[in-house]
Amino acid sequence: MSKKRSFTESVDLAIQGIISAFKSERNFKLDLLFAGIVILCGIVLNLTRLELAILFFVITLVLFTELFNTAIEKLLDVVNDKFDPKIKFVKDVSAGAVLVTVIASIVIGYLVFYPHLDFPFRLTIRTLRSIPYHLIVGGIILVIIAVIIIKSLVGDRFLRGGIVSGHSAVAFSLAIAIIYLSNSLIISILGIILALMVAQSRVEGKIHSLREVIFGSFLGIIVMLTIFKLLLR
Repeated sequence: MSKKRSFTESVDLAIQGIISAFKSERNFKLDLLFAGIVILCGIVLNLTRLELAILFFVITLVLFTELFNTAIEKLLDVVNDKFDPKIKFVKDVSAGAVLVTVIASIVIGYLVFYPHLDFPFRLTIRTLRSIPYHLIVGGIILVIIAVIIIKSLVGDRFLRGGIVSGHSAVAFSLAIAIIYLSNSLIISILGIILALMVAQSRVEGKIHSLREVIFGSFLGIIVMLTIFKLLLR
């Protein structure tokens, strides 16, 4: 008969499980990163307690399904580490549950944030409209030059791998340009999603690490926003 664990021991094991998932699962790391960004945005935009509670519940649900999916996959790998159509079916359904939860969280997040973002977004767009279009192209060129310089300094290859993801840098600089050009919150969100998909593909293809993709993304955003900032003085 197994020894009963105390409450403290049970909590400690649960925390160890979360830490293990964080160390080994890339998707769980991304979920926590986005969760932190969402909560920070909620605080900055001064959301109501009810809105923050809704966001916290949705984030918890996404993290729960991700942990549950990881547990199922690891268990099935122990049961049978060879290809089995039935095991594949279970894994696919489990991953599908995560996808459904993520899609639902995006919709809920949009419904919560839209009233707080619509007016500031339109005000910012009206201000940015005074910037000539050719400066957007110049900003993208500067991003590419910055990537080349950084890779040259550390001796990295230009097209694959390296300390900074050039694809992510350009994708996010284009996302900022789309925000400027579209004058539409929906199109701007789609632009950001496309940039995230580009960044994800670099990690998924094992061309860049998550850190390199984040570095490249921030490089593209910072360069483009710096151009806007300098022109708005």
